[in-house]
Amino acid sequence: MGYYLRYSQGGKRVVQPVGANIEQAFVSYQNKEMAFARTRDGLLPITPSEPAQGRVLIADAVTKYLKNLESAVLTGEKSKSTLTAYKNTVEDFRDYCGVHYMSEITEDILKGHKDWLFKNIKKRARGKKINTLVNRFRYLSVFLSKNGIQMAKAKNPKRDDSGLLDWSDVPKEPKEERAKPNKYSEDEVNALLDAAGVDDADLIQTFLRTGCRDEEIVYLHWSDVHFKEQEIEISEKPKYDWHLKDRESRTIPLEDGVLLKRLTARRQRQTPGCDLVFPNTNGEPDQHLIRRLHKVAEKARASGFKFKQDITLHRFRRTYASMMIAHCDLQTVSELLGHSDIETTARYLAADQTKARVGTRTAFNGIGD
Repeated sequence: MGYYLRYSQGGKRVVQPVGANIEQAFVSYQNKEMAFARTRDGLLPITPSEPAQGRVLIADAVTKYLKNLESAVLTGEKSKSTLTAYKNTVEDFRDYCGVHYMSEITEDILKGHKDWLFKNIKKRARGKKINTLVNRFRYLSVFLSKNGIQMAKAKNPKRDDSGLLDWSDVPKEPKEERAKPNKYSEDEVNALLDAAGVDDADLIQTFLRTGCRDEEIVYLHWSDVHFKEQEIEISEKPKYDWHLKDRESRTIPLEDGVLLKRLTARRQRQTPGCDLVFPNTNGEPDQHLIRRLHKVAEKARASGFKFKQDITLHRFRRTYASMMIAHCDLQTVSELLGHSDIETTARYLAADQTKARVGTRTAFNGIGD
């Protein structure tokens, strides 16, 4: 919750944010009342609430920044989710940082805002609050930079470093031991396929044999499936205002023909005129594909199969990466997954235990007992 002063000035209605602290807000109210009283007495007002020459209101800077972001969304340079993330960040800072002008932002103001965020931001259903805090400060740093303010000093600062916060005071994600990539085993995939009907088996095979992200399958069109060329094209769908991560289209080969054969049969039995490969019952993009997979998993469990880890669509992506790396180089797998760098792909790869066992039998043959 934030407090505002509302008053008329020059014939116009003015709404001025005065922060979230009720005591500071009351001081601002008293200052404004004193300014009005001095004006009525023919004296010049003395108040820190009036913009001095060259000073920029945080509220004005936020309005300008968001307007530029909204324009970038219209041109496709930024996504709506990006706008939402930055909007939440800068508006909270505007309303709760406790000062009015960009020139009033100091180390203590930023530290105080960090404390306020940690107490007040809502924890997501999944994830950790510290990760949200880290993201908020990263977005805030961009906003401040656009206004000529360096939020943080370098890790090893020089004397002339103008950053407001020491590197150690900037929120950071806690270091955690990297979890092993959780791909599906062949037994798990086969258990899912055995429990699935034809339509759900199509879905499972499509995720498994393309390595696509969830929404890439949600918005997959029949025009993306090139039967003659034996490939699937992953591209943006402006009709649904959906954009690819990293904004790059890619083509995934399907040379073994298994998936193409299933998709051919699927197209023949699907309602004529439907453009989507996996629509919902209304012919629209199905945003709940995971529910279908969970129902299949429940059937597999009911038949006695035990899964080692949670059932997710993203695990098929990791499975695809780990299976393809046995037959392709890392750069190729990275491009097929649509990753912007190889390091990201490397985190998807699970160790091939079969290869490891062969290796332990042959790697040390030249060394005596």
